[in-house]
Amino acid sequence: MPADTRLNGIHFMLPTPFSEDGSVDVGPFKRLVDCAASSGCTGVVCLGVMGEAHRLADDERIAALDAVLEAAAGRVTVTVGVSSESNALVARRTIEAQERGAASVMVSPGRMAKPNDAVLFRYYEAVQSVATIPIVVQDHPGESGVFMSAPFIARLNAELPNAQYLKLEDPPTPPKITQILALTGDNMGIFGGLGGSFLFEELRRGGVGTMTGFAYPEVLVALYRLMQAGDVDGARKLFYDWVPYIRYENQPGIGLSIRKYAMMKRGLLDNFATRPPSPSIDKPTQEELDDILSVIPAIPAV
Repeated sequence: MPADTRLNGIHFMLPTPFSEDGSVDVGPFKRLVDCAASSGCTGVVCLGVMGEAHRLADDERIAALDAVLEAAAGRVTVTVGVSSESNALVARRTIEAQERGAASVMVSPGRMAKPNDAVLFRYYEAVQSVATIPIVVQDHPGESGVFMSAPFIARLNAELPNAQYLKLEDPPTPPKITQILALTGDNMGIFGGLGGSFLFEELRRGGVGTMTGFAYPEVLVALYRLMQAGDVDGARKLFYDWVPYIRYENQPGIGLSIRKYAMMKRGLLDNFATRPPSPSIDKPTQEELDDILSVIPAIPAV
């Protein structure tokens, strides 16, 4: 089946696989994308924070992007992270992604010594000036160091035609969804992130899905489908059943390594290597994770 070109539902944030020698290994991308497609995800996202994009050389970015697009083969949409600290470079990366077949680009603010709305708006204008596909504005101040208010995000949506979506990772996310939707109405689709930590509440507030690297996307797909069907009680139970794992996986600093470890155990990755200085989890953490996985309910069928 062809990919649904609307951005909604569950989008699996892909890690970048590395070989034991630290080089990018594009081979596992096929397994990761196959998992997303078979799990019922609407799309995948590559070259974001989860993909350690800020630690990849330009040729490594292109190799990863091409591998993901080839693996997707029209089954799921592909959103590509193009964030940069340069207006010229973010525009160049946007052109690069859309020419290769991306469905949308995800753009987080670059770090700024003195963040201000005027400079930030020009940054997104640079993307709009070349974009022919939707822009996903990524609001993740914990990573970017830049806070974007609800009125500023609404301005991006109103004045930049392609700024149609938001990836909201500025907790508490549920109240901010309400604030933004009050300003944008149905004109902006809002996705959650943060490992799905607030997905149940985000969907109840009007979110359209999530973009996250949660290692068991089937759980999030099942939760989303229950909410779409109006089964709030069923969605709540599923979410609460998995909260122990969601909580543990979404730890600052080591969350990426935890997710890669879980994906390795699932056979989606050959190892759980990250690129230094990204930290790797120790043996006790692996054992704690295994203990949680041993007691939570089975992965729901989708």
